[in-house]
Amino acid sequence: MKIGIISDTHGDLQALRKVLAAAPPVERWIHCGDYGRDANLIEQVTGLPVVRVCGNCDVLRGPVTEPPDAYVEWEGYRIWVTHGHLYLGEGREVDQLFWWGRRLEQDMVIFGHIHRPVWEEQDGVWILNPGSPSRPRDGSKAGFAVLTLKRGESPQVEFCCL
Repeated sequence: MKIGIISDTHGDLQALRKVLAAAPPVERWIHCGDYGRDANLIEQVTGLPVVRVCGNCDVLRGPVTEPPDAYVEWEGYRIWVTHGHLYLGEGREVDQLFWWGRRLEQDMVIFGHIHRPVWEEQDGVWILNPGSPSRPRDGSKAGFAVLTLKRGESPQVEFCCL
């Protein structure tokens, strides 16, 4: 199963259209918030289901229609989708997500908020941030990620730059 993952689009529909034009074929999408409503365009253009959560900027803009967290199970992986702002703390230390992933008994945490790509594993928990197609940070390039899941195999991630 191939899953397109995007976060922190911040209403930049031009960047979102670039992502959709550059994306390889996927079976579904995840939008990790800021602006979760941008997931509507993904659904309209692709016709694919989109798991979506709200981020801190969604809350500021209100009213929020997306949940703060989503839980899915695909190909035997328990996956927690969150924007991350409620769990990272002020320093935006991603190590806290490993702790939360173990506590919530998840195999993978897919999150946004920090605007830079992350793909790390610790004690059986994977964390993934696709970066941002509209406002990359820390020297990263604008982009998104594609996650490949196959039951019984290690997950694979490709970071795609725009």
